[in-house]
Amino acid sequence: MHIQKILSHPLEACYAVCRLTDTEHDFLLVASEVDDACYAFDVHHDFKRIVVWERVGGTMSLIPIPGTMDFIATQRFYPGFDASRCQLVYARFTGETWEVEKLMDFPYLHRFDVIESSAGLLFVGCTIANSKAFVEDWSDKGAIFVGRFDAHKRQLLDLRALPLRLLKNHGYYAVHEEGYSLITSVEGIFKLTYPDKSDTKDWRLDQLFSEETSDVVSVDLNGDGQKEQVIIQGFHGDGFRILSEDFSQELYRHPERTPFGHALWAGELLGEQVAVFGYRSDQADLYLYRFEEGKLVYDVVDEGNASSNCLAFEKEGRAYIFSANNGRGEVALYELSHH
Repeated sequence: MHIQKILSHPLEACYAVCRLTDTEHDFLLVASEVDDACYAFDVHHDFKRIVVWERVGGTMSLIPIPGTMDFIATQRFYPGFDASRCQLVYARFTGETWEVEKLMDFPYLHRFDVIESSAGLLFVGCTIANSKAFVEDWSDKGAIFVGRFDAHKRQLLDLRALPLRLLKNHGYYAVHEEGYSLITSVEGIFKLTYPDKSDTKDWRLDQLFSEETSDVVSVDLNGDGQKEQVIIQGFHGDGFRILSEDFSQELYRHPERTPFGHALWAGELLGEQVAVFGYRSDQADLYLYRFEEGKLVYDVVDEGNASSNCLAFEKEGRAYIFSANNGRGEVALYELSHH
């Protein structure tokens, strides 16, 4: 695999990434986790940079509104995890940039989602904690909030917390086409089934895995027709593992420790099912895992970049990885090709 960095731009503590696209537009968004900017790079116009906002930051997630070029995001999720002043904002696309307005205060909101359903748009919000006396106070566990999202009024409706509370409620992986999301915590991995797919016609939670997990993605890496579960073991942990679909067997463990594991993406690139993983301490590299001649191999995308989050995509026959290289204070785009 040949990997070349084709874009680099400075952004202190860059963290959240997102792609917004429709038939006319294609943007790559990145935002800082500290008091800094959110940028959009225009894929159709040589990655021209647009400033979405300046000097706000504290952004943990950027989530598209289905059927639009709008998105919602968090701001002021700082300092660290002591995010009592965190707020949810709505960014409306004007054709050239975005107009940003506050939706509501939402303390400790870390991961969230907007989901299409037969009843309209649904909202899921995961708080990393409920309250804190200090940054490392984890005594008041996080919650999973569900409700409806009215895009016209730009309001969350019927918002309620599910009974389950989770310690270090950190990771979220949506499988919209199959009607569920995976949520990770110290207690393990939970499957949140959406009302349209639930046997109760309401939100349903089932525990799938009972070991502390920071993040998870699912992908059929080896082409056997079953998804592998790719996980970061431990909260911001140092173990990268690939498990069987039902989590019962370990298929691979990265041979070295990968402390502060954080960036994780999976999907198809260049005709192969792949997983991309980055960690933020020690060597702090970014890897791409794939099967080659029946064996799992990995390519080094970048060394020492300390990616916080990344995404990958294909465009006009070319493959790319977009990474928030947090430790380097750099947002970067890499182009991938076969030798």
